[in-house]
Amino acid sequence: MILTVTLNTSIDKAYIVENFKIGDVARVKEAVYTAGGKGLNVSRVVAALGEEVMATGFIGGFAGGFIEHELSRMNIPHEFVRIEGETRSCVNIIDEATHIQTELLEPGPLITQKDVDRFINLYKNLLQQADVITMSGSAPRGVDINIYKTLIEIAKNYGKKVILDTSGEYLKVGIEAGPAMIKPNKKEAEQLLDVIIESAEDAGIAVRKLQNMGVEMPVVSLGSKGAVMASRSEILYAPAPRVNAINTVSCGDAMIAAFAVAMTRNYDAGEMLRLGVAVSAAKSMTTETGGCRRRDVEMMLNEVSVKKI
Repeated sequence: MILTVTLNTSIDKAYIVENFKIGDVARVKEAVYTAGGKGLNVSRVVAALGEEVMATGFIGGFAGGFIEHELSRMNIPHEFVRIEGETRSCVNIIDEATHIQTELLEPGPLITQKDVDRFINLYKNLLQQADVITMSGSAPRGVDINIYKTLIEIAKNYGKKVILDTSGEYLKVGIEAGPAMIKPNKKEAEQLLDVIIESAEDAGIAVRKLQNMGVEMPVVSLGSKGAVMASRSEILYAPAPRVNAINTVSCGDAMIAAFAVAMTRNYDAGEMLRLGVAVSAAKSMTTETGGCRRRDVEMMLNEVSVKKI
């Protein structure tokens, strides 16, 4: 089973508009609402790929109720800590004319220490049945910057592998606990390592540096150019296939889900990277934020090749 941790859940709202202009009134042609937060995006893709998943994190208010309803509708098991505040919303404005996407991300509710303590107790119970744990995204206000480091250390005490997908100080501190995998994008890796990444070869140097910092299998995502991974013995690069991208939001989450599935199935590094890039590309072919179609994944797998750097 794969346990997905989403500390800052949300309702993700995709607004399809035409000729979006700042300061003007925009008529929404289509609105798609999904149970979101990066970890819940991971949950949906894991389920789509046919693996057992359990979602956990914080929820609150009417928005939290919507999230539970949507996960139940999709037959995704979940156990959350309910808080007094209201779960946030995140909006993605997709302009059909220019194909430019604009995201508006709310910060999330205020979490108390009692809420955190309740979550850690729940987390300890859930992870005992898990093979792989994914931890994704930001944390709500009131949660200590050490939260991911703490959660990783707890998981490792139980002999569990953790994939950490966050940024900034949460990533910097979380790495100290030695997660099995991280997947910063180009910008996040540059900020973390104080380097410039202009090519796959540069990304290869970056993943080796991350490995020396204690990450077993670091990955640097290069967006439309693919991804680079370091295994114990080699550095691998998988260029991304060309697709007609409709909604690129949560493609990174789809990649995390694929890595978790591959880790659960004991894939080797090359198979893992190939699946990650294929699933990420497949996700971009759907309007929904989060989720993918298995037929798209199968098609993309035929388009992805992995080579050594």
